[in-house]
Amino acid sequence: MKKKAITIMIGLFSIGVFFISSCTKTPTPCFSVDKGGVAKVNEEVQFDGGCSTNSTSFTWDFGDGTSTSGNPVKHKYTTAATYAVKLTTTNKKKSETLVKNVTIN
Repeated sequence: MKKKAITIMIGLFSIGVFFISSCTKTPTPCFSVDKGGVAKVNEEVQFDGGCSTNSTSFTWDFGDGTSTSGNPVKHKYTTAATYAVKLTTTNKKKSETLVKNVTIN
């Protein structure tokens, strides 16, 4: 009976260590842009951060003065330009930001 109790305790300890270490890992933002990162004025562009790791929340800055949260998200640009889109991913303790350019013609 002691061997079984020790095995259970070791298993529970391992699970606890996994959850503690996974909550403190640095998030790694990653995102894709449909239309190959080139779109037309007033055309809806979708941004998807599903490839990000260790992330629990997503905040988007579209580079045109607007922002939103969530994932995936869609946005329309009203002026032709190249915009620096920022995705900030966070978890309980850390955050990281990734920037990609989107060209609107």
